[in-house]
Amino acid sequence: MLSQFVRMPKKKVLADLVYDFPTGTNALGRLDENSEGLLILSTDKQLTNLLLQPQNLHQRVYWVQVHGKVSAETLQILEAGISIRMHKGRL
Repeated sequence: MLSQFVRMPKKKVLADLVYDFPTGTNALGRLDENSEGLLILSTDKQLTNLLLQPQNLHQRVYWVQVHGKVSAETLQILEAGISIRMHKGRL
């Protein structure tokens, strides 16, 4: 299930759940089709802006599970942390 309220052909999204979400509910994070995890839903505009607006830079930590073998070199790079820069709200 994708963490969005806009329906997409052949994809399950939050809008497909049988639940009447309050007006202004936003997903504060992102889960893609093959993702698992906790997703925060909020109607608090101040919290939404704080967490989602690019000008409110904050560190994020992601835990991932990798299928297959990862080289020692790649593991060192990942353990040191990866900086992902955003430009105009896009990766």
